Amino acid sequence: MKQSSTLLRGLAVAAAAALALVTTGFSKPTSAPVKSQPIRLVDDIGQTVVLPRPATRIVTLEPSNAEIALDLGLKRDIVGTDTSTFEYTPPPWNRELRGLHSIGPSYPGINVEEVVAAKPDLVIASEGIDGLSALRTFHIPVLILEPESVAGVYHDILLVGEATGRTAAAERIVAQMKQQMAEIEAAVKRVKSRPTVFYDLGDLYTAGPHSFVNSLIDMAGAVNIGAFLSKQPYPQVTAEQVVKADPEDILIDPDATTIAREKRYAGFSAITAVKTGHIYALPNSSYVNEPSPALVMGLEELVRLLHPGLKLPRLNS
Repeated sequence: MKQSSTLLRGLAVAAAAALALVTTGFSKPTSAPVKSQPIRLVDDIGQTVVLPRPATRIVTLEPSNAEIALDLGLKRDIVGTDTSTFEYTPPPWNRELRGLHSIGPSYPGINVEEVVAAKPDLVIASEGIDGLSALRTFHIPVLILEPESVAGVYHDILLVGEATGRTAAAERIVAQMKQQMAEIEAAVKRVKSRPTVFYDLGDLYTAGPHSFVNSLIDMAGAVNIGAFLSKQPYPQVTAEQVVKADPEDILIDPDATTIAREKRYAGFSAITAVKTGHIYALPNSSYVNEPSPALVMGLEELVRLLHPGLKLPRLNS
């Protein structure tokens, strides 16, 4: 938004002794420099982030945040990203990472000097990364994205679009995601059954309530038992809890565990999913685990595993 300059007007009145003569004059319009108003944003943990102008030097931490930035056409503006982005970003985004500067690992914490040396005017990060607070000392704004649902992912894409002056592009991405998700959900509605599912992210960590993964499983036409085992978004549960819930399907992140290990947990041999052989390794867990535009492919992946044989629409890329 731009602030209009004020038009100054002057009024001169001259009076003669014998005749009342009023003369009105207007001063010549003056032009003042137009200044952009600061961009004020509230991130996912309630922090107000103020940018003097749209960010053009960005550091992204976490694959999902790089994926959002790349989809917005911001590759030239990314001055640094972390090693996990290079390791876990799925296709097609991973092909765009070539040439980007690595600022090292972000877990358990960032290398503050590396980030500062990149001279960013915005860091896009996720919660739980040590060292982010130190960036405030250098007056580097940090935008935390931690969505609790698929709708929250849409919100975050729009947030990054606003922070970088790419609002129109962000709106197009979200509109396309919503359309594609709706097409998949329409196909899922033809299935009468909603299987119960346990998703093992590794070491029996799972997706609980208020997590975008829980939201995605629901959209895939299944019931996530993790949402009933804890109030935390990503809790670590016990084998006993899973056995008692008796899920019909078990999904695993193959980067963190194996089907063989899943079968060895105490009592799991009695679970319906194990007895029926319904333990599935996600073909590409990054599509499901990353809160980014990749979730469209994640939803498709979940539906193909949980509802085999269901005909899905061909999505436009």
